[in-house]
Amino acid sequence: MSDIKELDMVEAQFHWKEAEAFLREAIDRDDQDGYLLSMQARVFAGVNSLWQITEDSKTVGYAVTVVYTVTGLDRVVQIYLAGGDSLESFLEQFDYFVAWALKRDINFIEVQGRKGWEKVLRPLGFRHNYTSLLRRIDERLN
Repeated sequence: MSDIKELDMVEAQFHWKEAEAFLREAIDRDDQDGYLLSMQARVFAGVNSLWQITEDSKTVGYAVTVVYTVTGLDRVVQIYLAGGDSLESFLEQFDYFVAWALKRDINFIEVQGRKGWEKVLRPLGFRHNYTSLLRRIDERLN
C-alpha cells in the first residue's frame, strides 16, 4: 500500500537529507549541489513543498512542487522534481494529488521532466506542452 504526504516545513527539514539522496538521482545537471541547495532554501522557506512517498511505511521517494498563478486566473501546481525507487507508488497516489489540488482551487497540474515521462503520464490525461532546452554558457560558440 502506497501513500503520499505533503510535509510541513518542520517535517521537511527533518527529512531533507533522505529526500536529497532520492532527488539527486533524478537531477540530470552538472550543478546538482547548487540546484539542491537552492531547492532546499525554497522548501525551508515554504515557497515550495516537499512530498514524501511511502510504500508499506517505507520511504520510496520524494517530490518537490510549487504552486503559481498564470494570467491572474489559472492556478498551477508544478511537480518539477521527483525521485525514488517506485514510480508506480507515485502514480497510485495520483488521484489523491488531484483531490489535494482541487481543494486549493488549482486548475492545472504540470510535470517537468525528461521525454520518457510523456508516455507514462499520457494515460493520466497529460499532453506535451513545451520543450525546454538548456545550454551552459561558459563554453565558447564555434
